Amino acid sequence: MNETGRSRWEEVYDVMRWFLEDPGQYQGVNMSALHMDQAYMGGVADQDVSVYSVSDDCFRCPFELRQNLSAGEEQWWTVSTTHKSTWRVYHQLTDQYVSARNTTGLLCQIRPHLGEFGVYRLNATREGCDLRTEKEPVDIYLPLLLLLAVLVGVWVVYGVFKLIMSRVTRSAKLRYGDKELAIQQRLRALDTFRGIAIVFMIFVNDGAGGYWWLEHATWNGLAAGDLVFPSFLWIMGVCIPLSVKSAFAKGVPRWKIFVHIVRRSIVMFLLGVSLNTIYGSNMLGEIRVFGVLQRLAVAYLVAAGFYALTAPKYYTPPRGACGQALKDVLSCVWCWALAGALVAAHSAITFVIHDPDCPAGYLGPGGKHDDWAAAGCAGGAAGYIDRLLLGSSHLYQHSDARNVYDGPVTDPEGILGCLTSAVQALLGVQAGATVLLQRSHRARVSRWLAWALAFALAGALLAGFSREHGVVPINKNLWSISFVLVTSAVSLVILSICYTLTDAWRLWGGGPFRAPGLNAIALYVGHSMCSHIFPFHWRVPSMETHAIRLLEAVWGTALWVIIAHVMAKKKIFITL
Repeated sequence: MNETGRSRWEEVYDVMRWFLEDPGQYQGVNMSALHMDQAYMGGVADQDVSVYSVSDDCFRCPFELRQNLSAGEEQWWTVSTTHKSTWRVYHQLTDQYVSARNTTGLLCQIRPHLGEFGVYRLNATREGCDLRTEKEPVDIYLPLLLLLAVLVGVWVVYGVFKLIMSRVTRSAKLRYGDKELAIQQRLRALDTFRGIAIVFMIFVNDGAGGYWWLEHATWNGLAAGDLVFPSFLWIMGVCIPLSVKSAFAKGVPRWKIFVHIVRRSIVMFLLGVSLNTIYGSNMLGEIRVFGVLQRLAVAYLVAAGFYALTAPKYYTPPRGACGQALKDVLSCVWCWALAGALVAAHSAITFVIHDPDCPAGYLGPGGKHDDWAAAGCAGGAAGYIDRLLLGSSHLYQHSDARNVYDGPVTDPEGILGCLTSAVQALLGVQAGATVLLQRSHRARVSRWLAWALAFALAGALLAGFSREHGVVPINKNLWSISFVLVTSAVSLVILSICYTLTDAWRLWGGGPFRAPGLNAIALYVGHSMCSHIFPFHWRVPSMETHAIRLLEAVWGTALWVIIAHVMAKKKIFITL
């Protein structure tokens, strides 16, 4: 019995080790010294060689020296496992960097499959290279799968409980009191969508468990975290026609609506500048000027201000089947004209204006990109304008692109991107106009999905159906028009799903996301101010696994979701 008991406990212990990403033990190396997404590499060669590598995350970068191996001597070093990489072994070459075009003295090139906390051995000979796995890596996705299973289970149990309670205690009382009357006119899907965006934004800002694909793409491309900010900006545009028309219905003069929009934009911008000092310097000569709330403020001012000035108080669609079918588009004809003008202006500036020492139309990150072909030209026209008008000290200093490519500073929420951000808000205005003028569920959803397909194809064509090789790659840092189109398409699909489940079929009340959507700005400001405060954030001696970082990120996000529900229950709704 004792042996059986020990055997079962050992099995349980092994399972727990997998879920907790325990690096375990391996003879000859200190596994506890490894950080998250790292592994050990041992190397031996029959002659003096140099091991170089380049990550897939660093596009068209030169190979960088990782380790020199002396003949007959075994060397150990740590390697990153975050992204796949290409390795080369050179003979009689010791430069820090080597171009991918340089094959002089090249012994071999390999694409190793490396995992966290694994131990590997590289054997380099004159005949070639051999890479063996000495210790299997841990599975970094088991904690994420366990978390998803737990969250889905809690969600299902909570939903069943709410359904039972609603049947037991039927009441005409509204969930959030009198404020709910105004909220229901705006559709549950809008608050649910906004709640999804703000909850995921908090989760990403809290580190997203260290999974790179849940955060932001380094330069070109699209990761899950890149969908959050444009979704939040786009849904803001969706709500503009609804709020403006509501003000018209109450008899509010057009000029008062515009003044309110200007005041709200100024407050949002100044609040964003203030929040920047939490993460960065508060020295007047170093305060970052632009940021998330500032980008929202500018886009809101352009989209909402323009719509308030041009939207008819009472819209009468043209007669005929075509006029009826396109009435929501025709009602936004001036918004489409403005969007076209903004895209034209953004494209002209991007491909014409440039630093005198940089090529026109450059869209790369500078630094090591393309073997230092344009080392000082990070961000092209966008980066040049920001550095010229704002100064490098007033830009975001710690971007992933700068860390990977080692180029000049760029700001992912800079000046030029405000033009295409306003376009994204205007695309949201069109979706909001569909809510106003198309009354049936089928008409709304079918139009949203049609727009989603059109935007997705247009964005993919501009990007050349690739990450790096299109005319206008998908790029959040530059807020490229292809990025606007693709992320707007994703937003339209998500809104269609939310609308179908919450408003059309009424199978889902929007929980747990609807309450955070009702106080999205308050949650964003609150989580920014409490970014280093317990109990929202905490640390333990070792934070070197995805499991512990995922737990910490989910903990902080869950606290803000709970706070949002308490605020909704107490009828507290904070707006600017």
